[in-house]
Amino acid sequence: MAFDPNVVMIVGAGFSKTAGLPLANEFTQRLLSPTLLKSGPSIRQVEFLRKFIDDTFNGGAATTVEQWPELEDIFTLVDLSANTGHHLGTSYSAAKLRLVRRAMIVRIVRMLQQAYNDHLRSRGAHAKLLGALFDELNLGETAILSMNWDMVIERGIALRQKVDRIDYGNDASDAVFVNGKVNLRPEAPPSAKKLHLLKPHGSINWLYCDACRELFWVKPEQTESVAQTLFQERDWKALLNVDSVSEIPRCLEPHCPHCEAQALGTRIATFSFRKALDFPMHAATWRTAESYLKNSLHWIFFGYSMPPADFEFKYLLKRVQLTEKIQPRITVITGGGAKASLETVARYQKFFGSISNGRIFTDGLNDEVIDHLRNIGALSESSPRSPRRPR
Repeated sequence: MAFDPNVVMIVGAGFSKTAGLPLANEFTQRLLSPTLLKSGPSIRQVEFLRKFIDDTFNGGAATTVEQWPELEDIFTLVDLSANTGHHLGTSYSAAKLRLVRRAMIVRIVRMLQQAYNDHLRSRGAHAKLLGALFDELNLGETAILSMNWDMVIERGIALRQKVDRIDYGNDASDAVFVNGKVNLRPEAPPSAKKLHLLKPHGSINWLYCDACRELFWVKPEQTESVAQTLFQERDWKALLNVDSVSEIPRCLEPHCPHCEAQALGTRIATFSFRKALDFPMHAATWRTAESYLKNSLHWIFFGYSMPPADFEFKYLLKRVQLTEKIQPRITVITGGGAKASLETVARYQKFFGSISNGRIFTDGLNDEVIDHLRNIGALSESSPRSPRRPR
């Protein structure tokens, strides 16, 4: 039976910021963080990426953190060259650019996990409110559509509601790493509680088989094994320019649990103005997202600034808004200071209109927001319940 949510919560980088993760414009500083270990895989990848930036953007001279180009510029240039089989300049072939992209993605994966682990230990100001949101999220009525790669939602729901079964809306199979191998987990019983979570740009806990095109997901605590799978022995040899296996950090080359091919990798829509969305799992996710948006009465935008690079998603929102007879009730939750909030609100009003049938919150996550989410049924303690969209 298809899931039929009454509420769709669209979350962006601002939501993850509430959980202690950096915004996109803060990624560079975190990627190059001096708190990295003096040895180990991350520092080697950072050295490789620094050289690529120095060579490509700064004439070979050392580039400071402040001088680094935007991640959108880096990924767009890499993708435009690598995806068409061309060099970028004279020194970086398509193969070497794909190595740059994998190194960037794996470093981001580890950075996001480290940042969230630090947040859990710090117990920041938003921890109690975020805990209430995860405690009360109405899994039977609410679907989440996350524009982020990170695992904030999965980890929060697993921790607070003891739910470890996730429907990503794209037929991804539930898998687990066991002694370096990827095995399928037993199917969940029909009565098992599930989190319905869509990730149109991919997720750091997904593995995609290039041979049979099956998609697999693992629990948050196994994301490091995904990173070790994405950057394999041949990548380390090329990056370090060595032949000896003894100098290679730990990496995994598991077989696909469906077809047994050693072809597991990832397909993440990077911070690029030309996102690669033409893969089966992305297409399936977008179809499910359209269905959820059409059937839900409430659209909640939490920490999502509607950036220009997300024009495909904005087009989907506008198409659904214009074709449905009953208009969705829109809630916008934003923050980041008075100026940033006003700019975000203006962007929404220019795109959707006056939002006269919804609510706008400009101070981020607070008690007023939690009460509103309860009232519209996004959280389980709603009273009275808002009506469902007529069928």
